[in-house]
Amino acid sequence: MLEGPPRIADYRRMTSCLRFSSYVLVAFSLSLVIGCKGDTGEAGPEGPQGPEGPPGETPGPDIELEPDGLVGLVMEPNMRPVPGGTVYLVPAADVEALAETEIDLFASPMDTAALENDEPLEDLIETNGDAYAQAEVDESGVYRFEALPDEDDFGYFVVWISDVDDAEHLPGGDSSNVAIATASLIGMQLDIRVSSQPSETATYVGSSTCMGCHGLHSTTRTAHNVGLQVPGSRSILQDVEPWPSFDDGLARFDAGTTLYYFDCDSSSPSTHGDPSICKVDDQDPGSNVSFEINLRRNLTVPLGVLGAYEVEMARTGAIPQVYEVALTYGGALGKQQYLMRRGDPGSLTYFVLPLQYNYEGDPSNGTEVGDGSAEDWPWRDYRSDLWFDFDNATDPNPFIEPQNAESFDNNCAGCHFTGYELRGSDADGWSARAVVDAGGAFDYDGDGRPELINVGCEACHGPGSDHLMPSPNGRLIISPSSLTPGRQAMLCGRCHSRPLGIGAGATGLPLSESNQMPMPGIRRADYAVDHTTRVSGNPDDDFFGSGDAFGHYQQYSDHIRSAHYRNPERLVTCSGCHSPHANDSDIAATDTSGNPNALCTTCHSPSNSPDLYPLIDHVATVTGTLENREHDNLGPFLCTDCHMVPTAKSGAAVPALLDTLRDDDSEPRWQYFWNDTASHRMTVTRWRDFSGRPDQPIAFTNECGFCHGRFLPNTLP
Repeated sequence: MLEGPPRIADYRRMTSCLRFSSYVLVAFSLSLVIGCKGDTGEAGPEGPQGPEGPPGETPGPDIELEPDGLVGLVMEPNMRPVPGGTVYLVPAADVEALAETEIDLFASPMDTAALENDEPLEDLIETNGDAYAQAEVDESGVYRFEALPDEDDFGYFVVWISDVDDAEHLPGGDSSNVAIATASLIGMQLDIRVSSQPSETATYVGSSTCMGCHGLHSTTRTAHNVGLQVPGSRSILQDVEPWPSFDDGLARFDAGTTLYYFDCDSSSPSTHGDPSICKVDDQDPGSNVSFEINLRRNLTVPLGVLGAYEVEMARTGAIPQVYEVALTYGGALGKQQYLMRRGDPGSLTYFVLPLQYNYEGDPSNGTEVGDGSAEDWPWRDYRSDLWFDFDNATDPNPFIEPQNAESFDNNCAGCHFTGYELRGSDADGWSARAVVDAGGAFDYDGDGRPELINVGCEACHGPGSDHLMPSPNGRLIISPSSLTPGRQAMLCGRCHSRPLGIGAGATGLPLSESNQMPMPGIRRADYAVDHTTRVSGNPDDDFFGSGDAFGHYQQYSDHIRSAHYRNPERLVTCSGCHSPHANDSDIAATDTSGNPNALCTTCHSPSNSPDLYPLIDHVATVTGTLENREHDNLGPFLCTDCHMVPTAKSGAAVPALLDTLRDDDSEPRWQYFWNDTASHRMTVTRWRDFSGRPDQPIAFTNECGFCHGRFLPNTLP
């Protein structure tokens, strides 16, 4: 049996017992076998009074209101006033006009940096700021507009921009993503909370240290925190309860499974960006088998110890190659892969083994016209060309190993690790490491200390050492909700845009020339120039002709082209729908799969979107409501069924409409498929090019086509 995590309630109890300080955490990082105290005894006698502490923060100034204008205090989240900078009123109408020009995803890094429409507020201030109403912030942190401009149709976005020499703060403000009507601003005191930031010398301290003050955080239940795991054993910071099938792939190892790689064709790899040379099945096809992979659990090795799970590559007459599974990679979102390592402590390098488990995979896919492909089976080939010499397939020993340039360390780890560091070269091999953390999942670099090899607190809030230093509480750490919408979205966009970097061989990691990941709070313009040779995915391989994403992990590239990101009312960022903390009280919770309608109608209410509801009523009446569906084979009516069609693919495609309504009965049935990663363009995906990529999922082939099949083409691709 696999060892699951403690119940979350047990962990809450444990953390209430282990409230040691950040410094104690560091000191005991090598020895953390600590038990809980017993019941608290009776209170002892009161001790002598201690010395007087330092004076507290000076309260903010009393601000005299402006009857015809707007005033407020610019401050950090801890209420500390921030002197300097300028508050701008950005007309919402200008943002609306900005959205008329589509963002060029495929511009060069230099051209991307020069775009004037991809970071709506900061771009407009740089272009038109001299003409905008603005107020300087005085030494006490107060800004003042004695009068406001004539009322704009939509109002204004109120944005604070830091002084050029202010190295402690980032532009934005906690209200900068919402347009406020002029009438509401007049005579108002609108205080603005802005984000501070760590210094350039700040270092990472690990999520366990953060939780020493902030308590157990529900980030333990996010896909970000469970992506890399020791097989059969989890860190105290990893909770997979939201994904009951998480360990299904490992169960195949426990049972002992042989995978057959057959019908291999190295001349025509997959167009999915991750070449798939062979079909893979756990049933012997009887012919055309190039090699086999045996999955097994080594019962002589305890769970959690390297070697407990093994992958053996074998072929009759060849010397089998056995690899220990060091880590599982994925499991929350559609697929799971497996990492092996080679080298010695200090120079360890990791590689993704040539197999992928698809949680939604179906072995019947690819057996009839339109019924998917072998890549949608439970197991699929993942870069077997790095492990098997197809050019010399008849060689007695055709097994090879990947070149150093293909390592996980320099291709993937930077987007998964917290406090990522990279050393090495293509010639000598690449070795990555993460911040040492008492609750880390794994000793990745082999130095005897566990590391935070998943996305922790500091991946979005920045390195925390400055935040721990004696200073007013709450300082020198990034507050994402107080950044401009462009910088907020870029927090996720650093990795969810399918870029190519500069350092470490220009791989899929946005590494600078010195192999540094972009810091949270960065602008897209700086990100493009300092960290990429290609800002977004490849237009030919990673997108359909319609512009919809095909490759996964490019949700940011979708989102910034949506009306949600640029409009005259609310500039929605990723956290507007997804809670990075997965707090149970949030509408989005872990994700939006529970009831996204409740989230959508927060803004798209009948009063705000009256033209939308006749259509909603029609679709809900015909296809059913959340409580009642007329079609037993359909799930509840959801806004996302049409507006977030899964066009991108990470694991396996899943069946959508089975077309039985063709006019010509001689035509075979056609099974339409949807992929497994939702589009984030927030539009109805309508366009389908049957002459080029007939596999593009569209909204019609889920809901509408069940009744309106006559609109489907009569000619199969």
